[in-house]
Amino acid sequence: MTDVPTSSLTAQDAAALIFATAADLGATRQEAILVTRAVNSVRVGRSTDVALTDTAQHQRRRLAHVVGTLLYDPALNPVDVVAAVTGAG
Repeated sequence: MTDVPTSSLTAQDAAALIFATAADLGATRQEAILVTRAVNSVRVGRSTDVALTDTAQHQRRRLAHVVGTLLYDPALNPVDVVAAVTGAG
C-alpha cells in the first residue's frame, strides 16, 4: 500500500485506491464494496453488522482503515467515493 496525497484525488481515484488495496490484501472487489458500505454507515452514524476483523491477519480492518481515511478526507466528497466504489462493483 502506498501513501498517496489525497488532496489531489478524485472519487474515481479513491475507488481505484480502495480496490488496489483490497487486491494487495487478498480481498475481492465485493469485499471492498462491503467494507466501504460498512465504513460509510459508521461515518453517518448508523450501525453495521460487518465484522472488520474477520481473519487472523485482520484484512478487513486494514482495508477499513484505507476506506475511512478516504471517506473522512475533507478534500473528497464521501458520497461520491462510495458511489464510485459501489458503481464499479
